[in-house]
Amino acid sequence: MLQTRTCTPRHRLPQPSLMHEGSITVRLPAELREIERLNRLIRQFGELHEVPSRALYAVNLALDEVMTNVVRHAFEDAKDQEVVAQVIARATEVITEVSDSGRAFDPLAVPPPNLDASLAERPLGGLGIHLVRSLMDGVEYRRADGKNVLTLRKRIR
Repeated sequence: MLQTRTCTPRHRLPQPSLMHEGSITVRLPAELREIERLNRLIRQFGELHEVPSRALYAVNLALDEVMTNVVRHAFEDAKDQEVVAQVIARATEVITEVSDSGRAFDPLAVPPPNLDASLAERPLGGLGIHLVRSLMDGVEYRRADGKNVLTLRKRIR
């Protein structure tokens, strides 16, 4: 008589989770204290849509840097101004778009910093956009309808 055995492993290897597609749009007053609230919302969004933690960390850090620069530099007077951040989770990437109606400024036109120069020789600023470029797989700027629009792309590996 032929016997059949079934072998089931005691420990299953974790299966890679697939992200759930979706988006969130957040409108914030142009105030530094609002950035932490945005970070919390993005973390919750990332967890809900199963964005891998490394990608979510990179998106949140880049978004924090971009928002800080907008709040500090985009407006003559930030009172009653707002910044809009939209985050889109797709199967293979996370896309973030930040827009503001501040003065026109293309951060991608800023030359990369000379990281080999001594601190005394380096001009102030410029490291934030360098960080954003390093964290993201794509960064695009456009001026549309009187607004700065910065798009950040992070591929999911």
